[in-house]
Amino acid sequence: MIVEWLFIALLLLGAGFLFIGKWTTPGIRLGGALLAIAALVAGWSWQTRLEKKLASRAQLVAPHVGRPEEYAGSESCRACHPDQYTSWHHSFHRTMTQIASPESVRGDFENVTLTLDGEVYRLERRGDEFWVDMVEPDWTIQQALIAKAKKSGGAVPNDSNPAALPRTRRRLTMVTGSHHMQSYWVEDKHGNRQFNFPFVYLFEQARWVPRRDAFLRNPTGRSLIQIWNVGCIDCHSTAGLPRQNEDAVSYDTRVAELGIACEACHGPAANHVRLNSDPYRRYTTHLQQGGDKSIVNPAKLSSKRSADVCGRCHSIHAPRNGNDWLQHGENFHPGDDLQAKLQVFQHMKPSEQRRGLFWNDDMIRVSGREYNGLIQSPCYQKGELSCLSCHSMHQSSRTNQLAQSMESNAACLQCHEKFSNNLEQHTHHAAGSSGSLCYNCHMPYTSYGLLKALRSHQISSPSVKATLQSERPNACNLCHLDKTLAWTAQNLSAWYKTPPQDLPLEEKTISASVLGALKGDAGQRALIAWHMGWKPALTVSQDSWQAPYLAMLLADPYPAVRCIAGRSLNRLPGFGDFAYDYVAGTGKLIRASEQALEQWQKTAKPIPDAPQLLTKNGRLEDETVETLFKSRNNRVVELQE
Repeated sequence: MIVEWLFIALLLLGAGFLFIGKWTTPGIRLGGALLAIAALVAGWSWQTRLEKKLASRAQLVAPHVGRPEEYAGSESCRACHPDQYTSWHHSFHRTMTQIASPESVRGDFENVTLTLDGEVYRLERRGDEFWVDMVEPDWTIQQALIAKAKKSGGAVPNDSNPAALPRTRRRLTMVTGSHHMQSYWVEDKHGNRQFNFPFVYLFEQARWVPRRDAFLRNPTGRSLIQIWNVGCIDCHSTAGLPRQNEDAVSYDTRVAELGIACEACHGPAANHVRLNSDPYRRYTTHLQQGGDKSIVNPAKLSSKRSADVCGRCHSIHAPRNGNDWLQHGENFHPGDDLQAKLQVFQHMKPSEQRRGLFWNDDMIRVSGREYNGLIQSPCYQKGELSCLSCHSMHQSSRTNQLAQSMESNAACLQCHEKFSNNLEQHTHHAAGSSGSLCYNCHMPYTSYGLLKALRSHQISSPSVKATLQSERPNACNLCHLDKTLAWTAQNLSAWYKTPPQDLPLEEKTISASVLGALKGDAGQRALIAWHMGWKPALTVSQDSWQAPYLAMLLADPYPAVRCIAGRSLNRLPGFGDFAYDYVAGTGKLIRASEQALEQWQKTAKPIPDAPQLLTKNGRLEDETVETLFKSRNNRVVELQE
């Protein structure tokens, strides 16, 4: 501030000499002009250096960017591959992790105050920097809780909130996420270790929420402190090296780049860049068959090796040597056999929190792990299906990375061409309907993540038997929300000769979606709530009866379920402006649930003897609903997306 005032004083003094002409000599006026110009130039230079210094402060305490051994960085790709660079630069892969800056931070830091568990967090923006006034993280208590949980084999208990811890001001260093929500990382005192700020910013709602309420996890569990250097580095950066120090607390982490950059998919490029600095080699290589061997092009790999490139991040895996990984990171490079380099898990024992990753039949149930589903699919095992069969980094929409025309049956008809001429005969649905879209039946929304349902990437066919064994909703009942499981079994048997199943009475008389909403575990309830706001399902099943069930879920113990239910409710007729805060206190949640039910009853339409449990008066069959609600599966669910 003092320097700024000095420049202003010099500028005013010079201007005064310049314009007070009759009391000054020409020499003094000229000197004043030069003084004013010098002050402007010096001020501009000082301000420029200051801005650069401020912009680099976050980088100084964040993981070091740049691995000079093999990696050249994405900027080195730009000159020769401008189109590919541009399409990648616009993708969400690039922005998986970024240095905190005015361009990358989307949360509101303009003197915001947040409260969590009685603790106050004050957010502030200072120039191009973002700061948090917060409670000092208590690592001793945190590590004790983790050790206790590991010893008992259960969830971390919520039994030791420290009473009075010292406050600290920490700079925000990095951000993760730029599609649905953004998490924030704060500088630590141990090397360049980064820990998470306990709030995230939701883009759709333009608001802060506690981080623990943005994920489907035990609502009574304690919020754990997450370390970016070991928890996120693998899939949110390129070629990350955790580099834990001997004290096992501090880190000297470095990455080739933050985010998923060119070399994450094409491999280290330093040699490629060096070789192609020779124009003669560069242009003669274009004339050769097979492309440039000094770099990996996933599109030219076999289907298995191509899928492995994506599976490096989009899978449930672990290093084969944890201690070695802490120092040197993973040794997988594009073109390698992923399962030879890493442990890729296809199932886990119940003691390993199986319900957090897989359904009971070992189908993946969480987002971001599409590789695990793909490699269990017949189209992969017996055919040539890979991620690039449908997805593209460079010729696709930013939202889902689907290649052109792949949001239609063209994706499947590439291989299953025989169905193109008899589609209705195969699907038993009208050709232009949602029921004749291949992926609605064979890749239904049975995975969870990002506060919504996502498509399964294990290609399978609807099966009542699988639903009974796995507890996973099937494609038919996720669209036909008003139908029973018995209805699905009857149609699948008539159309595809599937063997009949012995079903409980309630599966013959009550719609599968209602049973899932009332009796299912938190993961099942989240999926049902999402589908009750899914446009194709509302078109097929009508949209006049879902409100009471969504109303009940507005007071669900799991914040994620409440969030999804509130969003779906707003998509029903008459509820577009229904106000609801899914992280409000218990009393407000219950009141919102009651208000939604009262609002529905004013316009409810009777559907007597229907499997949705509605009477001829347009009321719920309260006694049956209450009985089912009391039998809800209340097991702890933590979906590790």
